[in-house]
Formats: sequence, structure tokens, C-alpha cells
Amino acid sequence: MRRIVELLERAFRYGITYPLLRLVFHNPVKNSPIKLESITKLLILRYDRIGDMIVTTPIFRNLKRLNPGLHIGVFASQTNAEILRYDPHVDSVYVLRSNWFRLLAELRRARREKYEVVLNFVFNRTTSGGILANLIAPKAHKVGQGDEKYQFYFNRLLALDRSSAHLVETLGNILNKVFGIELTEEDLEFQIVIDEDSHKRVDAFLAEERLRRKTEQAGECLPYVVFNLSATNPVTKISVRQANELALHLSQDRRIRIVAVHAPGDVEMKRVLSSLVRDRRCVQFPEEGTASLLEIASLIEGALAVITPDTSIIHFASATKTPVLGFFTPLQEMHEWLPFRVASHLVNASGDQPVSAIPISKMIQGVDQFLAPLFADMTSSRRVEQT
Repeated sequence: MRRIVELLERAFRYGITYPLLRLVFHNPVKNSPIKLESITKLLILRYDRIGDMIVTTPIFRNLKRLNPGLHIGVFASQTNAEILRYDPHVDSVYVLRSNWFRLLAELRRARREKYEVVLNFVFNRTTSGGILANLIAPKAHKVGQGDEKYQFYFNRLLALDRSSAHLVETLGNILNKVFGIELTEEDLEFQIVIDEDSHKRVDAFLAEERLRRKTEQAGECLPYVVFNLSATNPVTKISVRQANELALHLSQDRRIRIVAVHAPGDVEMKRVLSSLVRDRRCVQFPEEGTASLLEIASLIEGALAVITPDTSIIHFASATKTPVLGFFTPLQEMHEWLPFRVASHLVNASGDQPVSAIPISKMIQGVDQFLAPLFADMTSSRRVEQT
């Protein structure tokens, strides 16, 4: 039955949807490079996950650096829009709303800007990206990537080799192909602009728990390690037993304290965390309710280190220059989501096993190897302060 449904969907898509859209959208092929300094308004489609938006922040920064007068708009998702709230390199943010009336209002608002160039950075939703680009800016130079069947949505369709590059390097390659821009690895560093209120809320939590940021001098308060319990991808989730055993091991080290976080909708790990807090193995952030993305960024920025099975938290760590240990599995494409320009350590599952199959002894060994040089640096810094 499932096979029949797939065949019917394919027939509808190729027999009706694509032919009709080809009649509606008229995008002549334009493969010549664009002079960045010649355009005044550019829109980027990035309405996917939190980590994807963090990885895209250096693109906004470098476009603005090379063309300070450029108006940059971003079409974001309800999930990742907050990352851009205080980003000085983004002028307009539109949100892909689930409510049709609010979505139409966002489309009209974006359309009024008359964007000259649209870059689709949502690689796994080429059809929706193509439709949005044409609805918002029908006369713009629209750039996408993917199979030739999607050409009619765009003026230029790029063939990208994503087999080995980090996602941010792929985005830099798009700028190179479209504008002839050459970016260095240093240019591609992630950045999250955190507001003062988010810092103050996190500082109040740290003061209450007698914790200190990694940049603060040693005193009565202890440094902390952020342990993220959640992952959005089923193959990267840690088990309840792994979470408990890792928290127990980490809590035995009296040089640090553990601050545990979990995704708001992760009911299983919420129960685990309640048990860990009750047993005094860690403290929970936030203590009640949910934290904003910028509060999570501030918490991670102050941490001695981060331990996580989820790549979005890895990107937070990369953006805030906080050393990070990640749990990975060969069942996911690793290279695009690795830590970038930050001290890191990876613990990988074997063969075609998920993260939940990594032996706990291997995880603990990886944690100890990861934390050892950080403790050595911390001790060295303390000696310098005492002298």
C-alpha cells in the first residue's frame, strides 16, 4: 500500500504540479557571477533548524563586511528566528508561520522590499524554497541547488559537492560561485549576538547555584560543565542509562558542577533530569519553564565545557568558543555538523550502531580524555592568579 501511495504522489508531482508551476514561474537561466557591490537588497532562505541558522551567521557577517550598504533579509523558521534577534548584520527577519494569515502577512512584508537576489539555503526543501522565492521576489535573481528538475524555480541552479565539507564551507562555496567571494576559515567562524538581559538571567542562575563563568577568576564558586541530554535525531539520542551513568560519573568530580539541559518537548529526559536533580548529581537550567535560545547561548558561553549528543548544541559551543564533546554515529552524515574552530573531542558509535549503543565505559573514557587538558589549564591559570 505504501508503495502505491508513493507512486501516486510521484505521478501527481511530475504529471501535474511541476508542469503547472513551470507555466507560472518564468526564470531564464543566468549563470554569470553577480557583482556583490552592485546589489542593494538580498534575501536568504533559512527556515529550517537552529543549528543551520547558527552555521549561517558568518555568511551574513561577510556579506555586510564586503557590502556595508547591503540590506540583508532572512526568511527564518519559528524555531531558529531568535538566533538573529540582535544580529547587527541582518536587517529584516521574516518567519515561516504555520498560520496561513500570518504567513501571507510575512510574504507581503518581504515582497515589499523588492529583493534583487534570493539565495535558497534550505537544501532539503527545494520545492518550497523555489515557490517562496518566486512569490516574494518574482523578478529577482534566484539561486538554488539540487537536481535539474528544479531548474525552473531558479535563474541559477548550483551543483554542490557536499560529500566532505562542513556545512559552513558549503555556504562559503555558494558565495564564491555566485559572487566570486573568497572566504578563509577564519572568516567562517560562527557568531551569536547575546543581549544583556539574557546574560543577566543566566548570571542570576549561576549566582544562586554558586557557579562561575570560565572567564571569571577562581574563588568560592565552581566552574561548570553543560550536559545536554536531548537530541532531535533518533539515532543520536542517548539512552536513559547512559544519561544516568554519565551524570553520576561527572558528579563525582569535585572540581566542577554539572548543569543539565534538555529540549522542552523531551518528556523522557525531563523525567531523567528530575531524578538527577533530586539525587544532587546536577543542577537544572532553567529551574522552571523553558529557556530562550539566547539564554542557552549565554549559559554555554560561560561553561568550562559542553557534552552533547545533539549537533545544534555543538554549533552553540562553536559560536561561543566553548570546548565541546560530541557523541556521533555513522548512521548520520557527520562531516557537515562537526565542531568548527573550537577545541573538541568526538566519541563515535561503532559500525551501523546508534549513539545509544555506545558502551558507557567508552563514553566515560572519552569524557575523561576530553576534560583532562581543561582541568590542567584551569589549575595552571589558578597558579598564575596566586602569583
